Amino acid sequence: MKIRNRGLSAVVSAAVLLSSVVPVYGMEEKDETPSEKEEVIYVTLNTDGSVKHTYVVNSFDGGEIVDYGNYSSVKMMNTNDTISQDGDKISISASSSKVYYEGVLEETEIPWDISLRYFMDGKEYSADEIAGKSGNLEIHLKITKNEQCKGEFFEDYALQTMITLDTEKCSNITADDATIANVGSSKQLTYTIFPGKGIDTVISAKAEDFEMSAVSINGIRLNFNVEVDDEELKDKVNDLIDGAVELDDGASELYDGSEELKDGSADLKDGASSLRSGIAELNGGMTDLESGVKAVQEGLDSLDNQSGALVNGSADVKTALLTIQKQLNGISVTSESIAELTKASGQIKKAISDLYDGASALQTNVGYEQYKGVMAENGLDLDTLTAGNDEAITLLNNQIYELQLTLDQIVGVEGMEDQVAYVQQQMGQLQQIVNLLYGSSAAIGGMESYLGEVNTQLTTLTNGLKSLKTSYQSFDTAISELVTTLNGMLGKMSELTKAINVLTESYTTLDTGIGEYTDGVAKIVAGYSKITDGVAALAKGSRDLADGSNDLYDGTAELFDGTSSLCDGAKELADGTDELRRETSGMDTEVDEEIDKILDSITGEGKEIVSFVSEKNTNVESVQFAIQTDPIEKEELEATAAEAEEEPLTFWQKLADLFDE
Repeated sequence: MKIRNRGLSAVVSAAVLLSSVVPVYGMEEKDETPSEKEEVIYVTLNTDGSVKHTYVVNSFDGGEIVDYGNYSSVKMMNTNDTISQDGDKISISASSSKVYYEGVLEETEIPWDISLRYFMDGKEYSADEIAGKSGNLEIHLKITKNEQCKGEFFEDYALQTMITLDTEKCSNITADDATIANVGSSKQLTYTIFPGKGIDTVISAKAEDFEMSAVSINGIRLNFNVEVDDEELKDKVNDLIDGAVELDDGASELYDGSEELKDGSADLKDGASSLRSGIAELNGGMTDLESGVKAVQEGLDSLDNQSGALVNGSADVKTALLTIQKQLNGISVTSESIAELTKASGQIKKAISDLYDGASALQTNVGYEQYKGVMAENGLDLDTLTAGNDEAITLLNNQIYELQLTLDQIVGVEGMEDQVAYVQQQMGQLQQIVNLLYGSSAAIGGMESYLGEVNTQLTTLTNGLKSLKTSYQSFDTAISELVTTLNGMLGKMSELTKAINVLTESYTTLDTGIGEYTDGVAKIVAGYSKITDGVAALAKGSRDLADGSNDLYDGTAELFDGTSSLCDGAKELADGTDELRRETSGMDTEVDEEIDKILDSITGEGKEIVSFVSEKNTNVESVQFAIQTDPIEKEELEATAAEAEEEPLTFWQKLADLFDE
């Protein structure tokens, strides 16, 4: 523990003037060196605080005395020794061991500007006007530095101001800045004003027939016995230094963590941007797919609409065969009927060829590869779409994984609850997107299987028609040959009839197959409408996915902006705590030095005592100021009385009369 001691105890009353000192004997020979002395400056103020008179009482030990001061007049106070004045030089040959003389200063600037203002019921009055009034009293006291006064007396001297109020004339006294004490029937208000400080305060009271005794102000150079235990303060300062170090370390860790979070959110933002671009492409592809599926639907609808014509045409062929069969069975063969047979066979041949061409066209145009071609013509490559789905699923699963990593980083971080909920929502939306993409790939695979089966049936039908066409071509050739032969061999008509019967029976089977085929086409159309609806739903989901990816990107961008702001704030905090750490690192030593400076400024230690009267007085032991205002009294009629015989005044009476002159 460090104990600091400062000087001697302060005495604030004018009685210090009379305190005993150890005698210092004068020099035997006169010289110009100023003698050791004490100064007390007596100042009489008007009731408003302005200076009225200034006197100086100088006290010396006996002997040959030399002093300096620009006095208008001087006089001895306790001896009849001769005092001589030569300009500003004062000389005394003292016969007593203690000598006091008075010097009068004209138009002297004291270190303080003192102002006293008086108000009654809110209206300002002079002291003469307010005497004897009653009401709500306010006294405004203001003391500031007098810039016209030379020296550092304002900075080095403390003031003790005392205002005494008679409680029979003043009640409900309020003085916030004063120490209030009872002195008989009066209240004494004491203001202690430290060196270098002023005061601006208000005293309020309820006044009745107001009067007030003189305001007393004493100015002294403070000398305190000050004991300061700064160990506890230094412990607190050390705690502050340690706290600043811990705070700086924590702020640095926070900044490092925020940097990692910022990097992660940047990666997440980039991934969301890539995802948004990919989903935009996917959405465009789904739009093209929807258009292509609609086109296929329209083609199937057209095919289904043409199935009736195919069935009717086959029925016509069957009817024609039955007619031929009936005619062959019902009539005898003539050259005319043979010619009609040739014509009918040609018609049948053409009808079978048309059926084959139609079936071949269907086989060529209805199949998965043809479906892929139609999609490609509409701007959608199903293989690319399938690969894109797989790539998008992989990308989305990676994004879900990145979001999970981000979620693990921010879960439990104070202030990030909204971001946690938002990331969880986005993970759910991404999983829904993955499921939609799996559905899209499954739909494409189902379409491939379905169209493959249809193409197989069409191949079977086409092969049957091809076989029928080939057979009928041979049959027609045979008919042609038969017609040629019949012209000479009409007797072989029975063989032709038999062949027609076989053909009619075979075509009946073919006609049944055509009916089954058209029924299959109708089922394809009905089933494909479900695919169309599914693709439409998939396209809508793709659009929702695109909207969701935009929301996801906006959210990740907002998250990045937020983490960037967090990172910037953490950096500012780290910079601030680092500065705090550096600024507080030597605070314990600085506090110790500042305590010494503050105590030195209060006690005045280390400063030389200088004379208020003259800078030539270089051997001054003490300087004090005793300042007093005139009292506030009502005017009274002076009673006529015989003048009492004047009696010589004692030293103490002379000292008291300094304030009465």
